[in-house]
Amino acid sequence: MFKKLKLFLKFLIVGSLWSAFWIVLTQQLVFFVWKFNYISLKQWHLVREFWRQNGVIKGYSDYLLFVSLLAVILIWYFGFKKLYHVNYVELILKPFTYFSKKRIEKYADESKHIVIKNLVVGEKLTVDDLVNEKIKEEKNSSGQKESESLRQNIAQKISEQKGK
Repeated sequence: MFKKLKLFLKFLIVGSLWSAFWIVLTQQLVFFVWKFNYISLKQWHLVREFWRQNGVIKGYSDYLLFVSLLAVILIWYFGFKKLYHVNYVELILKPFTYFSKKRIEKYADESKHIVIKNLVVGEKLTVDDLVNEKIKEEKNSSGQKESESLRQNIAQKISEQKGK
């Protein structure tokens, strides 16, 4: 329910703002080029009287006026469709995300040496130190396993020789 209401409000707001902007812009442009105000009813009455008196379109300028009036409607539709699908929350938050990414990049490039804190009280270890410690632990644990297996093998061979 709220999603439909939200979409309807977005439709109304985007439609009204885009329509107002587009009408003002195109009305000024068409009036500047052809001296025709398509918002005025008097202008449309003049066009109606022109057609009633069997008026003939003379030249490219009249054709361009007709095509431009059709283009006003088509461009309004495609502009509205495009603006309706814009995520305005993301657009509003764009400066914040841009500057936060810049700050992260600034501090990320600042030092390549990472210090891990609070592993041991009073001691700061780097990643290299941790890796070296892990390697030593693995070597020690594998060395113990090998020595235990060697001892067991020797003890087994001794017991076999005694048994013979």
